[in-house]
Amino acid sequence: MQRIVVMNPKGGCGKTTLSTNLASYFSHRGKVTTLMDLDPQGSGVFWAHKRPETAPYIQLVDAHHAPQNVTRSWAIQPPRNTEVLVLDTPARPDLNNLSPLLREATAILLPVLTAEFDLHAIVTTVQQLRRMLPSKQTIALVLNRVPRTATTARQAETLARQLQLPVIGSLRNSCNYLNAASQGLGMVEMHGAHYKGDQKDIARIAEWCAGNTSGKPVRQFRQISPETIALACSA
Repeated sequence: MQRIVVMNPKGGCGKTTLSTNLASYFSHRGKVTTLMDLDPQGSGVFWAHKRPETAPYIQLVDAHHAPQNVTRSWAIQPPRNTEVLVLDTPARPDLNNLSPLLREATAILLPVLTAEFDLHAIVTTVQQLRRMLPSKQTIALVLNRVPRTATTARQAETLARQLQLPVIGSLRNSCNYLNAASQGLGMVEMHGAHYKGDQKDIARIAEWCAGNTSGKPVRQFRQISPETIALACSA
């Protein structure tokens, strides 16, 4: 099972945009996909509930609201048939609380804005991740809300060099993402030539995540302890 963790200590950096678009991409490709929303704001849950019935089905785990007729420990488990699990984490996470999920991750994506304060915040997070994880091969950066300019390309190169992590893609500062989100859809499910560039951006990021597990033994499904999920939810 692929486990993709999307995280950043700052709010508003595009974690839910990236998480929902990855979930949409993999479900569209025929993978049994589960979106786990660990953020108390519940933006991923809100998006999932807006999905039309005709869209590829995405299983949802709302870590904050268990149905009344089942136990919480059962309700917050990803279904056993999950092939791709995308975890949308809260802002200001305690990395120690997140560490069990991070150690199991096949990919850890850090969406980041290119403003000075956002770059400073991500440096501290990367340093913590390096101390926590034996290998940084699963970690990558995604630039968010960026224009397609030579300056952006240079920023990506500089950031990758400074943090010694790959910048595997970027999301444009485009209303296309808002249009898709308002319908409970991802880029891959939108129609029109003006979506093609953004669809390629999401595909590039998703393929890096999938490539991170290619050639490796497939991990057996393993339940996530309720305590781990509860700790990961705390901001």
